[in-house]
Amino acid sequence: MLVAGSGAAAEPPLAIPALQPADPALPIDLDAAFSELDRRNNRLIFRQLNIRQGGLAIKADEAVADPADFEDSRWVFTGNVSIINGATRASGDRAELTFRDNRLREAVLTGSPARFSQAATAEGRPTEGRGGVVAYDLEGATLEIAEDAWLSDGRSEISGSRIAYDLRREVVPAGGGTGGAVRMRITPEEKSVAPQ
Repeated sequence: MLVAGSGAAAEPPLAIPALQPADPALPIDLDAAFSELDRRNNRLIFRQLNIRQGGLAIKADEAVADPADFEDSRWVFTGNVSIINGATRASGDRAELTFRDNRLREAVLTGSPARFSQAATAEGRPTEGRGGVVAYDLEGATLEIAEDAWLSDGRSEISGSRIAYDLRREVVPAGGGTGGAVRMRITPEEKSVAPQ
């Protein structure tokens, strides 16, 4: 069910990408052109960074890890940030990734705009979204897009100041903010007419 700020509903649901947490038993490969370890503060700084763990790949011009591990840490990536997670791709100017127990738990991308896309579904349409902020909570199973938010599954689209998606309940609340409106475009599927 697609739900907008007024409570109006329309079918079919907007297809939303599902991030897959990397298997914490898989090794983490990290390559960088430059690294600096601040042992006193247990902090790492990288330049021209590439990280890979299973289907998760992250690239950025610079990254700071605090503390210097993936067990329970916050990583801040800046400059040409690119994240690939299975069939989902995201990009932005900055990303904050939170790891707990060697698993990615939350990703917050910002940009002008931050973008994400997921490969085409069985119906052959990709899902795309953009906004000033794109936040994905893997534990809470929510996706939130804010600041000129836009989301499309190739057939239907929704835009507003804020779009949230509850992956468990499959509900999309959207807000237009002050002076703005939630806009939706739902394109009906063409139905074949049986010959008479």
